[in-house]
Amino acid sequence: SIRLLLNNQYVFQPFWDFHNGKIEETEWQNKFSRAKKAANAALGNQDTIALASIVLSRLYTLRNQLMHGGATYNSSANRAQLKDAVNIMKQIVPVIINVMMDNPNTLWGDAHYPYLGKQQIK
Repeated sequence: SIRLLLNNQYVFQPFWDFHNGKIEETEWQNKFSRAKKAANAALGNQDTIALASIVLSRLYTLRNQLMHGGATYNSSANRAQLKDAVNIMKQIVPVIINVMMDNPNTLWGDAHYPYLGKQQIK
């Protein structure tokens, strides 16, 4: 799933930057080529931090497509990469939760959407 996601242009933000007129086609293609080489190097060197950064960036682009883009309910758009992302997230999320639960005294940052209790909406 990771290799499929890394080779998928639709979860690579510069691809969309090109389609939105922010960069030239050759620029996104060059960036994609370099990104694939970096990802393969991270895989080959077992550089977990670099690989996680690349994968999470791709997942964030997919998240943005789902929340802000053209994917709609029951659509076939984005489904191949969504399947790959779900397979990856099924592995990552439990690990992150375990790390957090095993380190309860670690400051993980402020909650940006904290529970407000039973406050009434005004």
